[in-house]
Amino acid sequence: MPGSQTVVITGSTGGIGEEIAKILAGSGCNLILVNRSAEKSDEQKRVLAAAYPEISITTVQCDLLDIEHIRKAGATILAAPPRIDALYNIAGVLTTNRVNSAQGHESHYAINVLANYAMIEALRPALRRAPGETPTMVVTMSSSAINSVRKLDVEGLSNPEKIKGLFGAYAQSKAALTVMGAAMANGLEQDNILIRSIDPGATATKMTKGGDGMPGLLSFLAPLLFKKPSVQAAKIVSAADPAACAGRTGILIVGGKEKAAPKLITDIAVQEELMNAVSRDAA
Repeated sequence: MPGSQTVVITGSTGGIGEEIAKILAGSGCNLILVNRSAEKSDEQKRVLAAAYPEISITTVQCDLLDIEHIRKAGATILAAPPRIDALYNIAGVLTTNRVNSAQGHESHYAINVLANYAMIEALRPALRRAPGETPTMVVTMSSSAINSVRKLDVEGLSNPEKIKGLFGAYAQSKAALTVMGAAMANGLEQDNILIRSIDPGATATKMTKGGDGMPGLLSFLAPLLFKKPSVQAAKIVSAADPAACAGRTGILIVGGKEKAAPKLITDIAVQEELMNAVSRDAA
């Protein structure tokens, strides 16, 4: 992605999000960093500003577990008003603990799905481009865990019977997020906005190296077998180039390459059922 562009990143203070911020800052992009912790965001801004004084860095405090916070964050960003060239929805949650949002939705659904949808819709006016202009990009984070999902339990997303970590509510939420990307593609493309679901591959982060949602063996092996966030971040930035993948939208990219999505993701009936639920729950 060329410099002199403005990019929004959620979850930028750690893991893959932090590395994406470094890459984009180094390429000359102006950054809008959206995080729950204002303290961590301010420290990240200080470090990046010292290394890249020529770019603009804005921090926006936002609890992605709360739809109202997302709306307020979106309004704050649009007040500038910037032309946003890319939205990287990197923030996510993986846990075995049940935590509900202010609106009553379980955290995997609230953060991994609803927050993505709400942020896209909030920033859509600044992402919109006229026909003939270079498209803008929305990135959502898929996961190999979606391959364990045989049926998307749309009605159970908000209040799953069990959380179960990686192969439970998390896998369901990531499958839902990937379905949502495919379902939103045509509508976003009318505004010259592309959307891609990107699974960079297994990554050694705090969430995977010791998080309570990881199965014991995988958590133990993560430092040995999982790749560094910097390596995976580079794949994501490359895949987020509008010119990559022949300019296609609504696609799944795994390990830097486009991959045929599981039938679940492309099932129109599933897409319609999910989008009805998401639009209702994010209202």
